[in-house]
Amino acid sequence: MNPKWFGDSFDIVKRFFIGNISEMGYQVFVDPMLTGEWNGLENKFYDFIGAEPLKNLSTSSGRTALLLDPDTGIAPKQTKQHVTIRKIVDYLKEHEIVFTFDQSFSRGTDALEQMRKKLSLLKKEGAAGFYYDSHARFLFSAKSQEVLTNLERHLLKVGLPDKRFINK
Repeated sequence: MNPKWFGDSFDIVKRFFIGNISEMGYQVFVDPMLTGEWNGLENKFYDFIGAEPLKNLSTSSGRTALLLDPDTGIAPKQTKQHVTIRKIVDYLKEHEIVFTFDQSFSRGTDALEQMRKKLSLLKKEGAAGFYYDSHARFLFSAKSQEVLTNLERHLLKVGLPDKRFINK
């Protein structure tokens, strides 16, 4: 997350998902994967989206979820702007749900096909997942399909249309 994007519509979508996951009884943390010069603005970001910084994980007292917030999204190689499927799966050892901001899609290739490929890689690593597909894409993942099904049902119940969910 770069401070020049703080408060954009993507952050509003992050806040929506964090609020709904919190309503389900999860304590939500964020690894903002900070880039750029924040100069103390980080705390305003955490307050705005409604999640605690990952460094506060020792304060958790129950079920946890984690938002990974790279500048760009999910890629085959870990960088300052990207996270990998392997890293997501590693985080699932500590959190029931890991959801990742993902704008990392090649323009010349069908985005749906790219989402399906990432979901397939996640499944090969032993985790379940679905995408929320909109201008702000997110990959939701869990070790348990039941956890993901409950999350998807909750999001449908609050009014998100089912056409926004990519499961395969």
